[in-house]
This record gives sequence, C-alpha cells and structure tokens, in this order.
Amino acid sequence: MSFKENLKKKMLIDKLSRTVSLTIGSPGRPRKVDKETMRSLLSLSPFVPEKRRDLELYFRELEPGAGEVLVLDNVLPLYGKTSLDDVALRKSPELKEMISIRNIIKILNDSDILMCKGRDALLYVCERALDLLDFRFEERDIEEMANDGIEALERTDSDAVMETLDLFEEVLAYEPMPAEVLVNDYVMYGARHEEEDGSETFGPIIIYNDRTNILRLIKRPVAVGSPVELDVIPGVALGEVEPDAEGYAVFRFLKEQALKKKQPTVH
Repeated sequence: MSFKENLKKKMLIDKLSRTVSLTIGSPGRPRKVDKETMRSLLSLSPFVPEKRRDLELYFRELEPGAGEVLVLDNVLPLYGKTSLDDVALRKSPELKEMISIRNIIKILNDSDILMCKGRDALLYVCERALDLLDFRFEERDIEEMANDGIEALERTDSDAVMETLDLFEEVLAYEPMPAEVLVNDYVMYGARHEEEDGSETFGPIIIYNDRTNILRLIKRPVAVGSPVELDVIPGVALGEVEPDAEGYAVFRFLKEQALKKKQPTVH
C-alpha cells in the first residue's frame, strides 16, 4: 500500500476504535458492545475469525495451534498463550466436560490466560492493526498529497479538500480547535501547545469553509484563552483579518511542514 493508503487505513482504525469504545461499559455498568463495528476493526488486524460452539472468536496464532484469542461479546476478554479449544471449554463448556475437576477449575477461573478485557483489549487490537501499516514516507508522497489538495480546491470539491486536510492533520498531529473559537461552517485544525504558564495556544491554524471553498492559514500561535487573541481566529475566518496564507498556498505550507518530519506522528 502507498503511504496515503496506510494513513487512511490508520484513520479508519482510529474511527472504528472510538465508535466501539463508546459502547463498552464499566465494572457494574455493562453495555452492549457494537459488535458490527468491532468486526470491521478486527478485519483490519491480524486476528482471524473462528467459530467454536456458540462463541464468536478471533485468533492470532503465535505458534502452531496457540496464540491469542479474543471473544467477541459484551466483555471483550482477550486470552493469551492458549488455544481456541481451551477458550471454548472455559467460555462454553459441555456437560460431559464438567465432570473433570481440572476442567471445572479452568471454567471457574480464567486468570491464568486472561490478558485483558474491555477497552484494554480494544486498544491491544488497535495496536496490532497499526503494526501492519508502514508510516514511512518519501518527498513524493507528501508532494502528491499537496497536489491532490490543490486540485480539489481548484475544482471546488470540498469532500476531497477535507480528505487531504485530514491526512495532513494526521501527519502533523494537528488537533480540532476548541469549540469556543469555532465559526459556523468552518472546520479548524491547529498545532496545540502548552506554554510555561499553563496557558494553551494553537498555531499554525488551518481554517476551511466547505460551503464557500475558502481555505486560510494563521501561522503564529494564538492564545485561545485570551479574549483579545480570540478575535484573531474568527477575524481571519470571516475575512476581517489578513491571513498568513490563503488557497493553494496553504497546501504548499502544509507540504513544507510535513517534509520537516521524518515520519508522521501516530496518535
């Protein structure tokens, strides 16, 4: 896969993970896990689907017949150094198997093979999915992304512009701007900084209106907690304050910033 394809897949993994995480309960507060989305996430990971008895299992083989097993249920237990048959015995035992004292001990206590569960198991699956991706890039990869953005802006394809901005946001570890500085119809990303006095600044800041196809840039850090500074962001967005760059020049700036990095920040 190309760098761009790897990056898009990483963003998809993050999106699926966030969706599943919202449906995972906490101790004493069980919830129904979004299994369909979890299946989509698992399809991007090295875990392969397996069916044992009435269980929906996902297996990552680490040695012949043994490895890690995730049970797709509302608890999401992840077991390690075990087999599919062992997990099937513990999670869905048959009557004849419960005659054995050894089996009963296994059924009543899975702590010997349990790695984690819930959100910790979800995180583990995400990490293994990301391990399959290559985030190294060459100058031509970034050049292609910038050109895609410029061409999309030229043909007023707001969806394609947003896709390219999202890719650069991922590479540069930009974050969505706080709600208090947003302007209607504008999407805003920025590099977040925490100053020595504990205050928060953002800069550079990318500002895009998908309705009017206006793309603008603020290069300097803006203190989002300052009433005076806050006027700068809507001022640039609405054209009342001169931006540091506008239109195609914004993608050229993003390209230069990305090329200063040896590899994208995975967050």
